[in-house]
Amino acid sequence: VAGDPRVGPLLQGVHRQYVGDQDFANNNGQEGIFTPEHLDQIADQSMPLCMRGLHKGVKQDHKLRHQGRQQYWLYLKGAGLSMEDSIRFFQAEFTKVMSGDQFNKEHMYNIRHAYGKEGKRTSYSPYSCMKIIMGPAPGQGEHHGCPYRHQSEQSISALFGSMNINGADREKIMVHVKKQAFQVACQRHFEVTHPNAHARGVSTDGVGNHPNAWTSASVEYHHGGDKAAASTDKLAGKGAADDAPAFDAGAQAVAAGGAAKG
Repeated sequence: VAGDPRVGPLLQGVHRQYVGDQDFANNNGQEGIFTPEHLDQIADQSMPLCMRGLHKGVKQDHKLRHQGRQQYWLYLKGAGLSMEDSIRFFQAEFTKVMSGDQFNKEHMYNIRHAYGKEGKRTSYSPYSCMKIIMGPAPGQGEHHGCPYRHQSEQSISALFGSMNINGADREKIMVHVKKQAFQVACQRHFEVTHPNAHARGVSTDGVGNHPNAWTSASVEYHHGGDKAAASTDKLAGKGAADDAPAFDAGAQAVAAGGAAKG
């Protein structure tokens, strides 16, 4: 593995990797924000490429292979999606291609197990960037892994173009993709999509080292505190006096846009 030119630099820098003091094992994310109704919008706004790809895979295929399920289930758990909402979301998607009985037999236990409610009742931690990068590459029909490592430069560049990340902003990311500096590229993605985050008091500790840290910082940027509330109002098209739950109007707008495209 050390001889792989795309992995060697990672191994050489392992001793410098930030581990952080959060493992996100205990559902310590943004509860109340992470609900099935909001996930489409959160995927576009506050997920790193790896988790965005998994979410798009669920919505496209209405299923995930084993590695993808483990990676995405634990990420959503750490981000604050409750076990009940996780079951509700995946049941709604998966039963588009399987029966309810099949879902219950094949997936219900495993979701409960991921939340520490079955088996040894261990609260499992979401995957870190290093675990994802060093894990198995996705095969045909699979959506897990790290896009910066497992996809071609052309595919990543095209993906950013589809996300309206172009010109100098895209180049700030791609220069690190070309160097196989996967985690730095992920950090740059955060920076170009969350300008002036530090000036707004957003902690980016762990961004580029853990997908849940990326998402936590993004949610704080968009929805944490008074400034983020103003951002939410703008996103949802509400006035300052409106008192509606964050994301609701925006989620409806995203859904309407998807319906229009269809």
